[in-house]
Amino acid sequence: MPFPVTVLLDHDAPSETFIRREIELLRQRGWELHVRYLTHGADTLRPLCPFRLLGLSRIAKMFRHSPLDALRILKRLPQAAALAQDLTETKSRLVWAQFAGITADIVGIAAATLKLPWICSVHAHDVFTPSPKVLAFRLRDARRIIACSQAAADASGIARERVEVIHHGIQVAHGVPAVPNTNVIFSAGRLESKKGFDVLLRACALLHARNIPFVCRIAGKGRLDSELRRLAEDLHIEEHVTFLDWLSPEQVFDEIRRARVVALASRRLPNGDRDGIANIVLEALAAGTPVVTTTAGAAGEVIEDGVNGRLVPPDNPEALAHALAEVLAGPDVCQRFAGAGRRVIEARFDPVLNIGELEKVLLWADAAKTRTRAR
Repeated sequence: MPFPVTVLLDHDAPSETFIRREIELLRQRGWELHVRYLTHGADTLRPLCPFRLLGLSRIAKMFRHSPLDALRILKRLPQAAALAQDLTETKSRLVWAQFAGITADIVGIAAATLKLPWICSVHAHDVFTPSPKVLAFRLRDARRIIACSQAAADASGIARERVEVIHHGIQVAHGVPAVPNTNVIFSAGRLESKKGFDVLLRACALLHARNIPFVCRIAGKGRLDSELRRLAEDLHIEEHVTFLDWLSPEQVFDEIRRARVVALASRRLPNGDRDGIANIVLEALAAGTPVVTTTAGAAGEVIEDGVNGRLVPPDNPEALAHALAEVLAGPDVCQRFAGAGRRVIEARFDPVLNIGELEKVLLWADAAKTRTRAR
């Protein structure tokens, strides 16, 4: 039976629609979920005096692995106290950290203080960038780790029996999509180096040089906003590229359905950071819109090159332009990719089936607490 669970996030990020979707589905199935944030959220935790916490020992041990992470925990310790009090007030029986970063540290401290079980969902940068020692220490007492891709599970370095791979579910659009009579290339995400929007712009410049008509629409915001706009001007394609702000999930879906192809030119950064299975890839496949992306992240877990989309090497504008041109020129290719992509989503990313697997983890973690106490 469902019971009260508290979910902790760092902040309410516009790009993390997959988390909001899972929370809503669980609530629809009767789960009492209390969502809290460390920063910039309606339910931000207000700092309290941390004297009751067991966090100092954890901080001291973390300092040996990563002094910087230890200082981050120390700064947030009053919020860990607030979380502990909130857990008591909401009568939560399980604490759920989203991302294996500061949220996992704070949840670990508050859960240990109250002797509650906790779990952690890992995604991409949170497991791809930290050292294995830091990650192992951070997650050492979590009852279960939930990974949204096999790549994230493998990168965590956690024993397989403690990790469950549960993909983010997504609903397939109703009806058989018609191939849009457009040459729109759509992309979305944070405007940061990992997403490779500069590579996409250079690929678009190659299309322009080859007289292949296109319109590129990019949704998102980030610190590279001005730099990317200047690059479009330098490449003389500014009239063919539109930079959009953050869009609502409904607006993103409309853009995807109207596009001929969705492109994501993500790359792997020197620190190991890269995409997992990007949300927009799943959304495009579910909508029946062809996807062209790179092998840098975990897209290979859902895209089979030439079968339900195209996979190209990262940081290769020439290869990206060639794949985009193939999709832009061929309605038959679009229909073939669309049908195969939807079948993959139906078979492996069904939201009802995947949320059922998530429920099993929640119930198991609570039952494990009961068994431990019985011993």
